[in-house]
Amino acid sequence: MKRNICLFKSFFAYSFMLLVCIGNISAHEVSVPRDTSVLDSVDISLLTCQPHDEVYSLYGHTSIRVQDYARGRDYAVNFGVFDSTADYFALRFLFGLTDYMMAVCDFERFLEEYRYYGSGVYQQHINMSREEKAVFMEALYEQARPENVVYRYNFVYNNCTTRARDIILGAIDGEVQYVPTSLQCGEKSIRQLIHTKNENNRWARVGNDLVLGFQADANANHSERQFLPEVLMHDFDSALVMLPDGTSKPLVDEAHWVLLPGTPYHSDDVRAIPISPRTMAILFFCAVLTLCLVEMFLLRRTLLWLEYCIVLLYGLAGIVLLLMVFSKHPTVNLNLQILILNPVFLILMFPRLHYRWKWHIVMFCIFLFYVGNVVQTYAEGMNIMASSLLLLALKGLLYNHSKHLIHKK
Repeated sequence: MKRNICLFKSFFAYSFMLLVCIGNISAHEVSVPRDTSVLDSVDISLLTCQPHDEVYSLYGHTSIRVQDYARGRDYAVNFGVFDSTADYFALRFLFGLTDYMMAVCDFERFLEEYRYYGSGVYQQHINMSREEKAVFMEALYEQARPENVVYRYNFVYNNCTTRARDIILGAIDGEVQYVPTSLQCGEKSIRQLIHTKNENNRWARVGNDLVLGFQADANANHSERQFLPEVLMHDFDSALVMLPDGTSKPLVDEAHWVLLPGTPYHSDDVRAIPISPRTMAILFFCAVLTLCLVEMFLLRRTLLWLEYCIVLLYGLAGIVLLLMVFSKHPTVNLNLQILILNPVFLILMFPRLHYRWKWHIVMFCIFLFYVGNVVQTYAEGMNIMASSLLLLALKGLLYNHSKHLIHKK
């Protein structure tokens, strides 16, 4: 699975690599045999692929393996493929209007990427009766039809992991009950679950946290948490199926590493920025503080053009968050970080426009931003960036006040 404008970039890169991996098995070969007795020789498994440190792979991936021994076929069913050459692809992606598709790939070719990166692939054999396998294959066949193969992607509610889960559980004749795992116990939000996968890549984490709004900090229910491959894998390991006759059976009757974890691949991207986001924010704060001190005690005048440039940076960054307001991606359209990454600043700081209350408006936005810490977890360093803006606002108010006193005299 994938995620971020760092998160969104990961979607693009990972799915592109999956397109390269598609083998010679076409969708029409996903067919339902007329004689269902041959389904006894079909095995259906959930595949959970470990992440590696490329940013697009931080969250892992989920696919389905179908082994048809009677017909000599072994393939992976992948719900994470899309056409990056489609019209207005980048714009549609930004607004959450990306169409993904199901694709079928030779299993050995599917493993090639993970073998290269040293990532393991964990296989869970689904405990299905012949009748359940028939329902599953019928659903898979329907999904493979040209009119159904494309679907509207949603990185929490309708992604490669939830698609695999739904098509498997839809074939199970009974109620699936889970034994709570560590990732399912207690209150956990979408943001906290994402943090478990990107904690070692702080810049990718900042990318996630910048675009996620305060809705991502609400407690996620059991089903919502299964958008992450690791969560679904652990849930399936412990799940029981309560059958209509009152008996039960394990959902997974056998599990093993079909590809053992190897030597981890280390990406240069992880080390591309040698300092942390917080350190970067502190350096920016020191630069703004230095500017204010120089203006007040050395120059005794305001370098308006430089202050405007700094505030305009906040406003330009806010355009991205403004676009997120109209996005169909979940949990991104109500984001309190837009209070300081604010496109309104582009108007307030226009040099030819003299708004008497412009710094008061900025101060009010900063105040609301600080209060927002109660309901939203901000990206690393954002409170420091707000403090930098606060310094400029306080100095701007002081400058305006001093001019007013001089004018009165």
